[in-house]
Amino acid sequence: MANWRERVLDRAEAARLRAATERDLEALKREDEAESSGFFGGFGLGLIVGAVLALVFAPQKGEETRGMVVERAVQIKERASDLVSQVRGDDESTADVAPAIEREIDDTAGTVS
Repeated sequence: MANWRERVLDRAEAARLRAATERDLEALKREDEAESSGFFGGFGLGLIVGAVLALVFAPQKGEETRGMVVERAVQIKERASDLVSQVRGDDESTADVAPAIEREIDDTAGTVS
């Protein structure tokens, strides 16, 4: 009779430990999600503050700086539209889509740096 009782108690203890482990894993998962969202929120805020400070302390006049920003935004929009049309197959040269995208990304990265 004692053996049976010990087995039941052991199984109950094992089930309790499994449940506690699952709760701990869920808590860790929530903590990871909170940390990553906090990181990305801070990163985004830093980008915005940096952009604003760059515009405020730019060596050009305000009109020149705004013109440069608008011109660069139009260039990026046109490149993005071209890449989207290539990926969708709207362009006649869809065979070299991947190399073209890589070149565009490299070119854009080179001009931004």
